[in-house]
Amino acid sequence: MARPLKLALIGVGRRGRGRLRVYSRLQETFDFVAVCDKDESALSQVRQEYPVRTYTSVRDLVEKEELDVADVVVPGDGHHAICSFLANAGINMIVETPLAPTRPMCDMIIESAQRNRVKLEVAENYHRTPLSRFQMAVIRSGAIGEVSRIYRLFYEGGYHGMSMLRLLAGAPPQLVLGITHSSPIVPITDLMNRHHTREQMQLSYLEFQNGVAAIMIYSNVMHARSLGRRVAGIWQIDGTKGTIVEDTVYWTAPEDYERGAQATAYKPRYVTTEVAGLPVLQRIEVELPAGTVSWENPYAHLGIGEMSGGFGRAHDSVDVTDELMSIANAVLHGCEPTYGAQQARLDVEMDLAARESALERMVPLAFPLRSPSKVEAQIHDRFREEYGCSYEEVDRLIDLWFPRR
Repeated sequence: MARPLKLALIGVGRRGRGRLRVYSRLQETFDFVAVCDKDESALSQVRQEYPVRTYTSVRDLVEKEELDVADVVVPGDGHHAICSFLANAGINMIVETPLAPTRPMCDMIIESAQRNRVKLEVAENYHRTPLSRFQMAVIRSGAIGEVSRIYRLFYEGGYHGMSMLRLLAGAPPQLVLGITHSSPIVPITDLMNRHHTREQMQLSYLEFQNGVAAIMIYSNVMHARSLGRRVAGIWQIDGTKGTIVEDTVYWTAPEDYERGAQATAYKPRYVTTEVAGLPVLQRIEVELPAGTVSWENPYAHLGIGEMSGGFGRAHDSVDVTDELMSIANAVLHGCEPTYGAQQARLDVEMDLAARESALERMVPLAFPLRSPSKVEAQIHDRFREEYGCSYEEVDRLIDLWFPRR
């Protein structure tokens, strides 16, 4: 086997720290050598736990380390500048979501990676979770027929939600309608230490090129699980023969279609194996009249997929592991990453289109989104005001600190 890929983490905030434990499970694939962050106290904490070199400057990191892969986990405003700089240095990258806040910023990253012939993966994780992979397996089996409508209510929205809707629909978008609503709430500080005095709700209606329709509702308060507003979400995928609600498959016998039949609910089994004394998710399977449908956890042997937090809830970062293995396989075998920048750019464009539609007083917008868009112009103006330079000034931006938004 080839030597492990030399890996550096750039950004040790909430998401960055969540990736550290996964690195330790992938030592045959990655040699975790360095961390970079503007916050010296965060670096000090990492040094106490991991034998890595630390840097407060991306320039110094690139100059002093011979890296194969950089894991970029800084806030989204900094992605285009840092990734362009890394690409110009010939370093392969995996970058957290969103790829960038606007299409021109996304294109800077994509163009830099292509010009320098480096691999670029995007850490879009929602479709990589065990539940999402199981839902896709049910759809591919034909158990619910052809997907017709999708509902994603009170879950993560934005580019994450757009990604899931598009992948489940199985086709590119052709139309988006966005509606927003704002209402006052009692002042709160959410679980992510963000302060809110208003609830900002967004409803998105989408049509895809194959005729599938989708509805997504999201709000900052739902996301933050504050004020008891996230008691439950609705994740429903309707097909021509049946429905998936969360992880439960509802199926009706064809001979009962015209007799007012009630669908039968088929709940899956979460099969575990034991690794180092802990229960680890091995597979999710459901017994249907036409046969068994299952999703197998490819990382169970590594102890990834530890079961905790209640029945059926798999943790310990199956999704993050899959992201990292995607960029590793791309670098080691010369293939393309499994998600990639073009899909992530489309996620951003879909989210921008919903926001643009709302700004245009609920006018449905067709794809591709026209350029330049008003929402992107607002983002670029905000960027210049906040950082004192244009988003295109990469050489200045890589030395700045990007606050979490």
